[in-house]
Amino acid sequence: MRPDTSPSGLKFKSNNIENLLSVESRWQSWLDVEASMARSQSELKMIPRKVGNKIAKNCNLKKLNLKNIYRDLRITGHKLVPLIWELSRVCDKDSKKYVHWGGTTQNIVSNGDILILRRIHKIFLNDLSNLLKILSKLSLKTKNDLMAGRTHGQHALPITFGFKVACWIDEISRHIERIKESEPRVFKCIFGGAVGTSASFGKYGNKLQKKISIKLGLKPSRIPTRSHLDHFAEYNLNIIMLATTFGKIAQEIYNLMKNEISELEEPITSEDIGSSTMPQKRNPHICQDIISLSAECRSLAPITFDSMVNEHEGSRQNHLMSSYALNQLCIKFGHLLSSIKFVLRGLKIKKKNMLKNLEISKGSIVSESVMLKLGTHIGRQQAHKIIHQMLNLSSKKNVSFIGLLKKNPKIQEFLTEKDITNLINPEKYTGFSTLFSEQMSIVALNLSKKLKKTEF
Repeated sequence: MRPDTSPSGLKFKSNNIENLLSVESRWQSWLDVEASMARSQSELKMIPRKVGNKIAKNCNLKKLNLKNIYRDLRITGHKLVPLIWELSRVCDKDSKKYVHWGGTTQNIVSNGDILILRRIHKIFLNDLSNLLKILSKLSLKTKNDLMAGRTHGQHALPITFGFKVACWIDEISRHIERIKESEPRVFKCIFGGAVGTSASFGKYGNKLQKKISIKLGLKPSRIPTRSHLDHFAEYNLNIIMLATTFGKIAQEIYNLMKNEISELEEPITSEDIGSSTMPQKRNPHICQDIISLSAECRSLAPITFDSMVNEHEGSRQNHLMSSYALNQLCIKFGHLLSSIKFVLRGLKIKKKNMLKNLEISKGSIVSESVMLKLGTHIGRQQAHKIIHQMLNLSSKKNVSFIGLLKKNPKIQEFLTEKDITNLINPEKYTGFSTLFSEQMSIVALNLSKKLKKTEF
C-alpha cells in the first residue's frame, strides 16, 4: 500500500510515515543515538574528550558504505552489529575502538525508534489539528440542521446534525488529551546497558543517561531497564482508541448513506465508479476503507499487550512484537487520518432528506414532549400510559397520532390544539443541540491551534 493512497486506491497527500519507518531511516536514527552516546561519554571523560565528536561526525548514513552493512547483515543476522562495524571502519584509529562503548543493542534501537516515533507523532498532531478545523466548521455550519436522533436503530428524539458532530469532537478531544498527557511517559530515554543496571558505564551511569536524554530531547527513565515496554504500549493503545472513534464516525456515515436513509454522502464525483457491473452504484468505499483500517488497528491491541510480558530483564521476541505493532499501527493510522479528513471535508449533508425522514414518525418522535407537559397535570406515569396507548392505536389502525392527541378527551382537558401543535414541533425539542454545536466548534478550533504550537 502506498503512503499516498487509501486501500481503495484514492490518492491522498503523502504523510511520509512509511519512509520514516524504512530500514535506512531507522539506521540513521540508531546512528543519532550512537552520536549522542559518544558525545556524552566524552563530556563525562568516560572516553577521550576528542573521540566523542569524531565518532559523532561519522554517524551519518551517507558516510557509510551501505553495501558493507547489507553484506554483514546477511552474515551476522544481527540488526545493529553491521552498522557498528561499518561505523568503526570509517572512524580513525583513535576513535574506532570507542564506538558503541558500553551500550547494548536495545539501548540504541529502542531510543532510535522513539526518535522516529516522535517525528511520526508530530505528523499525527498536525493532521489531527487539521481534522479539528474541519470538524469545527462542520459543527457550526450544521448546528441548526434538523434530523432524527436514533437509539437502538429507531427514531428517538429530534437533534441537529451539528449536535452529532459536536459529540464526535468531544470524544476525539478526549483521545487527544490522553495522547498529549502521555508524552512525558512515552518519549523517554532508557539507557542502562545490557540489563538496565548501568554496570558498563561505571559511576557515570545515571549521568550518562541524563546527558543522552538531553541531547535527544527525551525524558530520562527512573530505572533504565530494557524490560519495560509499557511506554510503547501506552502510545499504541491511545492511537487505537482514536482509530476506533474514526471507525465509529465512518460507520455512522456509511449507515446514513444507505438509500433508504440517504441523509449523508461521502465525497463522490461523476468520475467515481461504484461497481464494475451496476452503473447506478454510489458506494461508500472510503468510509469502508476507514472502517476496515480501524478494525486493523484494533487487531494490534492483543500483540501490544503480549509485548509487555517481557521475560526476565529483556527478550528479543517481545521487542519484535512491540516494534511490529507500533510500525503497523503508525502506517495504518496514517492512512486512516488522511481518509477521515478527506471524507469529513467533503461530506454532503442532505437536509431535505433529514427532514423527510424526521416526518416518518408523524409527530411521535416528540411524544416525550407531550407526555412531560401532560404529566405536570396528571403525573408522569399516567401521562406515559395515555401517550403509549395512543401510539399503539395509531400504529395498529394506521391513523394519525397527532389526530388522536387532539381528539383525546383526557388531553383536551389540559392541553389546547395550539399547545399540542407547539409540543409536536421537532424544531422546539432539540434541547441544547445548537448550543453544544457552537461550544464544541470553539473547543475544536482552540485545540487545533494548541496542537499546531506543540513542542516537546
